[in-house]
Amino acid sequence: MTAPRHVPHPADMGFPALSPHHLAAPDLWRAEPVRRLGAAVSLMGLTYARPAGWRPLRLDLHLPPERTDPVPVVVYAHGGSFVGGVKEMGPWASLPARGIAVASIEYRLAGEASYPEPIEDVLAAIRWVRARAGEFGLDADRIAGWGSSAGGYLMTRAALADDEPVGRPVGEHQDTSARLSALALHYPVIDFGHLLEDALDPTPASQEAVIDVVSVFLGRPMAEAAGTVAAASCSRAAERARHLPPLHVSHGDDDHRCGLAQSRRLHAAWTARDRPATLRVIPGADHADPVFATDAVVSEAVAFLNRTWHEPGQGSP
Repeated sequence: MTAPRHVPHPADMGFPALSPHHLAAPDLWRAEPVRRLGAAVSLMGLTYARPAGWRPLRLDLHLPPERTDPVPVVVYAHGGSFVGGVKEMGPWASLPARGIAVASIEYRLAGEASYPEPIEDVLAAIRWVRARAGEFGLDADRIAGWGSSAGGYLMTRAALADDEPVGRPVGEHQDTSARLSALALHYPVIDFGHLLEDALDPTPASQEAVIDVVSVFLGRPMAEAAGTVAAASCSRAAERARHLPPLHVSHGDDDHRCGLAQSRRLHAAWTARDRPATLRVIPGADHADPVFATDAVVSEAVAFLNRTWHEPGQGSP
């Protein structure tokens, strides 16, 4: 009898990645410019990575209507408790009209890949944007990350990666930096180990739901993953990271899903390293409250980005 073989990880099989033009008519995969956000020019469904064994990962690129010089760009990761959400979500729709391009990305959800692989998806998207910046009239030195809820967690961990792999790297631009010049977050998950104690008015059902979400994302029961929970902490990553970009966080004080204390932990980690950080508490706002997409809240984040990009050395990646 032959010894049983282990099942290889798809990335270890040596299977050549297919390019989009292989066996496909060009008109079926080429993105054509459309206008769906006022005068902004949008390129929908651009593939930024093709991890072996998974679906191609795509982003939508929304460009300001009038561009003479390279424009700054926000890479946005949506929320959805790591198990849902789509790249069309987010508070960024007004940014192209304000002169800021947006690359809104999809990533592998927890039913497809567990921690830390979705962080590698975000890193691949940032590298793709920087590598293709000249093609789309983007400023490769002014790339900011923005994320909401679960997407805020993924974007924060990507911002703290120091161009080192946290999982199995994906994408075609491994030699391109994924450093960010600024980081804006809405009600982010920061530290799984403190989610339960940070919860506002918890109930047994809400606590169980949090445990289930974290367990699915980690790929194992939370109670059996103390080491992984600690390693996954954004606060701990901030303690050892070499590069912490300027930070702006918005979080509601009535958040019953991801308590405000989560953002306070991140803000404290940044200030402990003497890095620029602002925490904007939104009175009465719950998790994913519509107020986060209002002009008042979005304008504060945009003002932060513009200040960072225009202050010499402040947002340098």
